[in-house]
Amino acid sequence: MGIAVNQERLVDTFLTLVRFNTPSRSEKAASEWAADYLRNIGFTLEWDDAGEKVGGNIGNLIASKKGTVTEAPGIFFSSHFDTVEATPGLEIEIDGDIIRSTSDTILGADDKCGVAPILEAMALLHESGEPHGDIQLLLTICEEIGLVGARLLDPARITSRYGFVLDSGPPLGSLLSSAPSQNSFKVRIEGVPSHAGVAPEKGVSAILAAANAISKMKLGRIDEETTANIGIISGGSGRNIVPAEVTVIGEARSRTQSKLDAQTAHMKEVFEREAAALGAKADVQVTEEYKAYTLAEDAPVVQIALKAAQNLGLPTELKPSGGGSDANVFNGHGVPTTVLSTGMQKVHTHDEFCSIDAMVKDAQWIVEIVREAAQLKD
Repeated sequence: MGIAVNQERLVDTFLTLVRFNTPSRSEKAASEWAADYLRNIGFTLEWDDAGEKVGGNIGNLIASKKGTVTEAPGIFFSSHFDTVEATPGLEIEIDGDIIRSTSDTILGADDKCGVAPILEAMALLHESGEPHGDIQLLLTICEEIGLVGARLLDPARITSRYGFVLDSGPPLGSLLSSAPSQNSFKVRIEGVPSHAGVAPEKGVSAILAAANAISKMKLGRIDEETTANIGIISGGSGRNIVPAEVTVIGEARSRTQSKLDAQTAHMKEVFEREAAALGAKADVQVTEEYKAYTLAEDAPVVQIALKAAQNLGLPTELKPSGGGSDANVFNGHGVPTTVLSTGMQKVHTHDEFCSIDAMVKDAQWIVEIVREAAQLKD
């Protein structure tokens, strides 16, 4: 059994956090509340300038607490404050173990179902006087719009040896061993405008060029490691005008770089070829959003998390992910970081919910991770 969690306080913390309306670039209220919470239990705090750089109202919150076990490796825990969409007029229902939204909004469990157990675990460590190594908390902004907060965090500020990001779904006790690289696409197709009723043959439809390309493109599940998607199409200026311009936004992901390179090249080639076939032109801009990572089962960061979960009797599982998280960025900086499961489910939908029992076990898991790390020598 793990340390006794103050469940009432933990639930209150979660409810307080989700009641802050924090879409990307608007995380200030939640971040400042969390800072006050941490200041009262002995953390030193600072915000970086990521918010200013991205046009937001606050930066990443970096909280630090000096350890009492000097030879132990420093570790960090991380979650993000922003939600995938705004939550105006949020109404909440607690039904036994489940917390959900009853309004026409998401709940915001992603990722406040990660932030709340981190805060509770830090309070438990403070109250119990548990010995521990140096602890950092990296509570980020703008994760939902492309890991922007983490990408803007100066890696020199990360003083920890290992990292743990709470940003995955059940089953509790599972952690992610790998995640893909992602390339994003912004394609601008230029055609020729013309009156659609008087002289359609004089026009070149940018929308038709885009449609031809998309219809001939490999999309969806490419293989067990690789996916591709077209997510946004916009363009045209009127129903009676042959559309001269359309913008297409999409992505490709893979846990193997050569596969990502091949899928990216395929998508670019099809856009350019099909546009040219109609007499249009495709300008394809590809941006590398983040790099893949893979952690071996015997990696210290993985072993710390697995042993801590086993101490609590949680069923452990090491699994790959098809999505990215702030852990991609931290691993890219050379800080081994895994992603821990939480109680959030049906995320990015209005049916999203969070399990209270899972949040309690996450708080215990965090404490156990601190205990396991404290037994190591850096």
